[in-house]
Amino acid sequence: MPVRVKIDQSRCVVAHFCLFYAPAVFVTGDGGKPTVAREYAESPDVGVVPDELYNQVREAELHCPSKAIKVYR
Repeated sequence: MPVRVKIDQSRCVVAHFCLFYAPAVFVTGDGGKPTVAREYAESPDVGVVPDELYNQVREAELHCPSKAIKVYR
């Protein structure tokens, strides 16, 4: 089952924990804020990742200090 991820750029404080926990999914975008990697992106802030990456994106969501990342199944 695909997993949807969303980054709320207005909440992001650029701590980059998402890049640490899910480096295949989140990359540094223009301006230094994280975005969804091109291969998973529907837009820079929204993406769909395979189920096998669920644990990584969930860890990124849990450790985001500003709660800017949301993961949906």
